[in-house]
Amino acid sequence: MNRHLGLKILGCLFLALLAGCNPMNATSERHGTGDTTADGDPVYRKNPHPTQAYRITMTIEDAPGPFEWISGTAFYEMTNRDACTPFDRSLGMSTKPKEDGIPIHFEKVSDTTYVATIYADGMVDADYYGKGACTFELNGVGISLKATGKKEETRFQPVLFKAQLKNTTPVEFYFWNGGYPRSRMENYPDTGEYSPDKYAEPNRSNLFKITLKSERVSK
Repeated sequence: MNRHLGLKILGCLFLALLAGCNPMNATSERHGTGDTTADGDPVYRKNPHPTQAYRITMTIEDAPGPFEWISGTAFYEMTNRDACTPFDRSLGMSTKPKEDGIPIHFEKVSDTTYVATIYADGMVDADYYGKGACTFELNGVGISLKATGKKEETRFQPVLFKAQLKNTTPVEFYFWNGGYPRSRMENYPDTGEYSPDKYAEPNRSNLFKITLKSERVSK
């Protein structure tokens, strides 16, 4: 997937799931309630006993200040929506929700290192619509960091896509120090760059780095 398209898609999901939420407990706690949404659709359930664990280690280097607000979400995608949900023949597709998210809780190991555990089997595969089991797969991880959590502050947002989650190679993101603690635009979403070379020459010596590493672990 093109990185910028992927970031846009994950960014839209991130905004939808995290808007107005508390740090480190981001998405709704509606999972597993058996409730329906405002539109009458079933609520997709969180797996109470997941086993396919991945450890996400986040390391921050040379930041211009602390990050007191850290929030994250593991994103899941329904892989067979057209087969397991009501099909709209006029549109040639189903319009039922195909994404959901589970909050990530980061534990602070040091001033620069945070660790969280996510699960590939975090969602329950089930017959939500009476048309056969809907199956979910882990599709990515989105993280948002702010200096203190104030609304106007910059949101520094590194992400890991599905292929990166299954690869143990660390992924580095570079952010401009000038955006900390806030940018000219309030609540600005800064997704960073994979390389300092993406920044103009004068700014390359004024960057901080966030590294994300994913590894499969035994629960």
